Amino acid sequence: MERSTQALWDPLLSDEDQDALKPEAHTVSYPKGATLMKINEHSDYVVYLRSGHVKSCTSDPRAIFGIHGPGSVLGDLAPLTGEPRSADLVALTPIDVLHIPGDRFIKFLLVNPQTHLAVTQRLAKRVREMSEVQEESFMTSERRLARAMLRIIDSGIGKEGENGLVIAGFTQDDLADLARISRESVSAVIRQFKTRGTIATGRVRFTIRDTAAIEALAMRRDRSLI
Repeated sequence: MERSTQALWDPLLSDEDQDALKPEAHTVSYPKGATLMKINEHSDYVVYLRSGHVKSCTSDPRAIFGIHGPGSVLGDLAPLTGEPRSADLVALTPIDVLHIPGDRFIKFLLVNPQTHLAVTQRLAKRVREMSEVQEESFMTSERRLARAMLRIIDSGIGKEGENGLVIAGFTQDDLADLARISRESVSAVIRQFKTRGTIATGRVRFTIRDTAAIEALAMRRDRSLI
């Protein structure tokens, strides 16, 4: 079964919606590696990702919580809760974003019930994903890495190549942070995947040659949990 390489959601804000948020909202471009938000930062603006991909992560301990593609709204909890940021946001690629003041975003939601519902649904999905992260502590390293690879695929960051889906910009350390396993475990599992012909690796990139195999492994229940 082929898996879509596009982001799972349609863009949250239409061009008309973005225009309606101006002039309070403004567009900003960031290079790869730029930090948009920092953990424990006290700010209430919201970021709408117009193009490119970013990761939400922490450095102590090292962990990647999510990979976000075009059409995503990021940092929307802060204006709702008044609490500091819970993670860093770092650009994985060059990006264009719309900066939206928190109070303006809340007013926009109040008069746009469809968008309000979509935001609520996405927040619910993030809560479910965090619950799944806790469950992953009982999984094998192989399955946890397969699930991490699926999250990368679902972000839409991959590019179709001659031999499969090419994922650029991810080191083994990044995969370890996303799967929440050691780098040594990542290396061992990748060797297994390569031996089976499931993936191929290159410099700061890997190619998924058999997406169905990765998906089957990620969804398989561990014997210890049966």
